[in-house]
Amino acid sequence: MTTSHAVSIDEAADPERRYRDLARDERYGHYARIPERVCRCLEHFGVLFDRAAVAERLRTYYVFVGVADDAIDAGSVHAGGRILEHLIADAPAFAEGARLSAAGLATEALRRYVNADPHPALRERLAELYGAVVRERESATMRAYVAERKAVGRLTAEVSYLLIRPLLSGGGREELRRFLRKVGEVGCLLDSVIDLRSDERLGLLGFGPTLRDRLRLAAHTLVEGCGVLLRHPRLLGLFLEAAADDLLDRLAARAAPPPPDPAGEVKGGRVCERAA
Repeated sequence: MTTSHAVSIDEAADPERRYRDLARDERYGHYARIPERVCRCLEHFGVLFDRAAVAERLRTYYVFVGVADDAIDAGSVHAGGRILEHLIADAPAFAEGARLSAAGLATEALRRYVNADPHPALRERLAELYGAVVRERESATMRAYVAERKAVGRLTAEVSYLLIRPLLSGGGREELRRFLRKVGEVGCLLDSVIDLRSDERLGLLGFGPTLRDRLRLAAHTLVEGCGVLLRHPRLLGLFLEAAADDLLDRLAARAAPPPPDPAGEVKGGRVCERAA
């Protein structure tokens, strides 16, 4: 059997197919593993849910987080504003004939769920998340930076909860919501501990961290993380798994910088991906 070159071109131009390829890209492999950890948290808190449906929504969201983060770090923080405007716009997903960038593909995929939610809270939290990212980049001190990183993590987790809320039932949901927000804060702080030096080198910080700043960030992260573990010791294995995944991903990303996106210019970055 033969395959024509015309078929290959058609497949490359198909946004649905391109999005599936993007979601399977190894650059976003750690994002794709987050939904399973969140599902285990749902089970821990006794929440009833449709595992396949929840995992699919979360996978779409965290791929979006990773790709949007790349777009912001490759261009400017204002790229996030354009992505947000597209995300909450009322328009058909995957417009026919559109040649979308990676950020456009991920945004279109997530917009299906955002547009289907009748409540304003989801859109409001998305706007707040972008605002926190902007303020993080403008932080002039480590104290302000830590506060905004925690806000980014908390809001990233809050959006993930609002996305899956229609699929949840039973008790434990509010406790789960508080837990995810707190873990989101710790996850973002851990990202910053790992990435601070490279972020400074890439000009992604609004200040020059001193040794004292670095120690303060590490100590704050440790205290916050231990606080969560003391309240939920049965989830220790899950936390260690997430931390190891984060660290290994950072090391792999530094060893092999991602190639440019053929439909845009999307390269390496981070908002905050650790909701669990």
